[in-house]
Amino acid sequence: MGHPFKPQPRVDALNRPFWDGCNQGRLLIQHCGACDRHVFYPRVCCPYCRADGLEWVQASGQGRVISHTTVRRTHHDGFNADAPYVFAAIELDEGPCLYGQLPGAPLDGESLAGRRVSAVFLEHGPGRKIAAFRLD
Repeated sequence: MGHPFKPQPRVDALNRPFWDGCNQGRLLIQHCGACDRHVFYPRVCCPYCRADGLEWVQASGQGRVISHTTVRRTHHDGFNADAPYVFAAIELDEGPCLYGQLPGAPLDGESLAGRRVSAVFLEHGPGRKIAAFRLD
């Protein structure tokens, strides 16, 4: 039997712009016009001021590592071919935190905290790309 697919996101009306953006190589997040803050994960109203009408905007894709770990034993067989890999929490320059793989990052336990990163988009299954980050 071949390698199983990686778990796929549950795409719905609320988060579809994010996933469509990933497939197009664009990092889209929401922006609140009322309080001028960026928001991620997708929501129906701003978590800061509770205004509705969040708009989708293209993020710079730039940010910094705030935390990371090296995954050596995966939680799903679909990721076995990737292991070991670095998985990180990234604070975007716009403010929100996203999580993703850091392909090509050192696996030796060196601290990557504070390092600058840029968004990249990796194949994640048939017709699906997912946001990840590369060290600058």
